[in-house]
Amino acid sequence: MTATAQSLRLESLRKTYTARGREPFEAVKGIDLDIEPGELVALLGPSGCGKTTTLRMIAGLETVTGGKIMIGDRSVGDLPPGKRNVGVGFESYALYPPLTVRENLAYGLKARRAKDATARVDAIAERLEMTELLGLRPANLSSGQKQRVALARALVRNPPVLLLDEPLSHLDAGQRQRVRRELKVLQREFGYTTIVVTHDQLEALSLADRMAVMDAGVIKQFGTPDEVFDAPADRFVADFVGEPSITLLPGTGTGDGVRVGDAGGLRAAVRVAEGRDVVVGLRPQDCHPADGGPGLEGTVLVFEDLLEFGLATVELRGVDTRVVAQVEPGHPVRAGDRITLAAPPERVHVFDPASGERLR
Repeated sequence: MTATAQSLRLESLRKTYTARGREPFEAVKGIDLDIEPGELVALLGPSGCGKTTTLRMIAGLETVTGGKIMIGDRSVGDLPPGKRNVGVGFESYALYPPLTVRENLAYGLKARRAKDATARVDAIAERLEMTELLGLRPANLSSGQKQRVALARALVRNPPVLLLDEPLSHLDAGQRQRVRRELKVLQREFGYTTIVVTHDQLEALSLADRMAVMDAGVIKQFGTPDEVFDAPADRFVADFVGEPSITLLPGTGTGDGVRVGDAGGLRAAVRVAEGRDVVVGLRPQDCHPADGGPGLEGTVLVFEDLLEFGLATVELRGVDTRVVAQVEPGHPVRAGDRITLAAPPERVHVFDPASGERLR
């Protein structure tokens, strides 16, 4: 059975925790989010940023301090969890110990008197490569197997809205890649409107149609993975998204570009007033040995040969922060080599040092 996808909209959603004798703590600070039917959105951010609290409010497991939650054309903020018609998969598994895996998966279907419960359980178990687990109880499962069961239990209902909190965190690397691909296929096939909470940027970048990067209870940027990676809204987003992470350097404006210490200068797509203090962001993927023209001079400290490409850690003249640059095959460098690094002007990110916002 295919789900009928519904839109999901958050309007000025807030959550404040209060306790006697303590200052109120605002975990979610009035966020807005508009998710299209059938869209997969990732909430990405560090621990404590409010992403799981947001998910729990949508599911009805946390009370809402302020704002609205709309699923389709219904406001569900005051409805109990069972009336919201959402599928939920949390990192904590929440499996029933006395029941087998098959019984855990079928429990919700039988409670709703689904006539094809057995067939749906068998189908989802085969898709997630867990057919051999159906007769076991949770005590006999590894943490990765328990997580696959928790994910399957959320998926087997074919819910119009699916909420997943760190759904792949306990899987090993090989399982994570396989289940991630299968989750994407299932989401496309059945049309769930999906929110995935994760702190794993690779998971967010590979799964999401759009991603919301959160920090300290606010959404810093909401856009496609390409938009977030290529045009980060501020220093936090630039630093959090990308592996290896972006290098942030102190610099000054030169009108048509930036100068970085005594190392030299780079052209930039944005005009920066002469002498203005800025922070320059260079992603390793965009930074490469110069073939002439302006660049940053330095010395290679370490070269890591990763076969498909290499990573050079470079110490620039007059700059404390080291730059990591990606070197393509056929251009090997060695520790101690003098090198000049360049980047396309449109890939030189320039941030205001006070606000952290990217200059446009």
